[in-house]
Amino acid sequence: MANASVRIVTQIYSRQKALIIALLLIVFLFVLGQVTVSNFLSLPQVLLTVKLSAFIALFGLCQMIVIAGGGSGLDLSVGYAATITAVLTASIMDGRNENLWMALLFAVGIGVAVGLLNGLLTAYFKLPPLVVTLAMSNILQGAINVYTAGKNITGRPSPVLQILAAKSTGIFPNILLILVLVTPIAMVVLYKTKWGMMLFGAGANETAAHLSGVNVRRVRCVSFVVSGLLASLIGLLLVGNMGIAFKDMGSNYVMPSIAAAVVGGVSLSGGNGNYFGVILGAIFLQTLTNLLVALGWGDAGKWLGFGIVLFVLLIVYVSNRRKR
Repeated sequence: MANASVRIVTQIYSRQKALIIALLLIVFLFVLGQVTVSNFLSLPQVLLTVKLSAFIALFGLCQMIVIAGGGSGLDLSVGYAATITAVLTASIMDGRNENLWMALLFAVGIGVAVGLLNGLLTAYFKLPPLVVTLAMSNILQGAINVYTAGKNITGRPSPVLQILAAKSTGIFPNILLILVLVTPIAMVVLYKTKWGMMLFGAGANETAAHLSGVNVRRVRCVSFVVSGLLASLIGLLLVGNMGIAFKDMGSNYVMPSIAAAVVGGVSLSGGNGNYFGVILGAIFLQTLTNLLVALGWGDAGKWLGFGIVLFVLLIVYVSNRRKR
């Protein structure tokens, strides 16, 4: 009986190792924060942490989809895809609900265009995703600077968008409701649809996927389109949460989104990933940020913490690959 229980626990741990480790890291940070900082585990503070984590988790979904397809996929352009959407749609909405549909169409157009260009250059022209998306990020940043040169960014989000992104229902932030809706949709698309299976298959073994009839290039191209589209829609949520649009408002999410995916167990070589793990990774990173800021480390400490986390995880990743 005891041996059977140990065997079951061992099997659960081996299957859900990344989720368990991420959850333990979160618990450790919460305990450490409560010991070192007063009211660190107060309900308002925990809800604020989870609210801010939701934005990282949504950007993390972009990274997970691109990474899962293999080919050394990463999308460094998600931050500025979100920013340019926020900057341009703020003036379109101008604080009116009737203009929200126009902003949505504009966001979809921007996201698809950015993602398609990234996908074509990486999947069909075989350019490194890191270089392509970094170049795209710089192009978008330049476009924002040209658009805003010598003038203030005008416009405000629609009231409905502000309610969705910034307000709360009772004590629970509405952005969490969006994440709760997005999560099962993402899980179904990734794990229950043909495209999701092809995406993970292309990442796990490109040759085997090709021999099985999977158009690997098309699948990877579509993954960048989906990433760009999601990033652009997240840009709408950002401007709804902030109430205004400004330059660089989405760029700070690029590194945390990658770190959240890696902390959540998404293999950088592609072929696997669990979105629940990415969400836990986002909560871990936001909790780490809150703790470092509360200890007086500020933004410098936050980025130092993110860098150390990524560095350690990359060492573990390389070590595991060598053992295989």
